[in-house]
Amino acid sequence: MPTVDVEQNIMKLRDTIEQMTQEVFRLQGTLRLFMDFKKSGLKVVELPHEPREEEEEESQAEEPVEEVAESSTQE
Repeated sequence: MPTVDVEQNIMKLRDTIEQMTQEVFRLQGTLRLFMDFKKSGLKVVELPHEPREEEEEESQAEEPVEEVAESSTQE
């Protein structure tokens, strides 16, 4: 019979809420930045160059991948 560890689920949910809260704060900061750009009359932001797909793939390949093993208790 499958079981659920209540404490483990509480911890996972709290961690998820914390991560989502941090993402909301980041998005709010980005929104405020672009609203300030607009308020000061800026319509377009010029970037030095567009990243090529090769550069993105290389940077992703260099990043270490963390695996989180999920354990489930079944009896």
